[in-house]
Amino acid sequence: MYEEDIEHALRARKYNAIRADERELINAIAYDTTGIIKRHPRLYYSEEFIAELQKHDINVCESDEENDDRWTFTLPPMYREE
Repeated sequence: MYEEDIEHALRARKYNAIRADERELINAIAYDTTGIIKRHPRLYYSEEFIAELQKHDINVCESDEENDDRWTFTLPPMYREE
C-alpha cells in the first residue's frame, strides 16, 4: 500500500540532494577568484548540469570515491577577449 509513496519519496530526496549540490556549486562559481573549485567526492551532479558547465568552458574532472579524489572544476579565465 505504501510502496509507491516510499519510492516516490526516495526519488524526490535524491533529486533534491542533487539540485542542492548543483546550487552550491553555482554559488561557488559566482564567488571564486582562483579558477579552480574542488568539491567532496560524494557530491552528485546531473549529466545535464555537467554538460551545461562544459558548454560554458568549465573543465570537469569527476571524483573517484575509491581514491578519495575530489571533483575538480576548472573555470575559464575571468577576463577573456571577446
